[in-house]
Amino acid sequence: MSRGLAIPLNESSLSELPERVGVPHYDRQTLKSGIVHIGVGGFHRAHQALYLDRYFHHSLDRRWGICGVGLLEADRRLRDAFQGQDCLYTLVERAPGGRSGANYWVDSSILVCSR
Repeated sequence: MSRGLAIPLNESSLSELPERVGVPHYDRQTLKSGIVHIGVGGFHRAHQALYLDRYFHHSLDRRWGICGVGLLEADRRLRDAFQGQDCLYTLVERAPGGRSGANYWVDSSILVCSR
């Protein structure tokens, strides 16, 4: 991968991401919607969705995929972005106090994002 060249995020591009980026190592096709969450903004994605993604890496329990529901007209833009990325998104975890050493991964616990 050339530095500075963006890779579109979707299911087929996961193998092209740099090795330092964590990607799902579980079969997303086996996930079932078990949680309906109103709004899938940044706070939700950085916390509940992240915890579920980590859970799926350590458990065979696939009952807790997230169905994100947007109620506002403005939620359509987020839904469209998610659909264009196969409901994948990136997350960056930074060290406290701005120290170097961030962690990067792709989260895939959200199955459907609808309005």
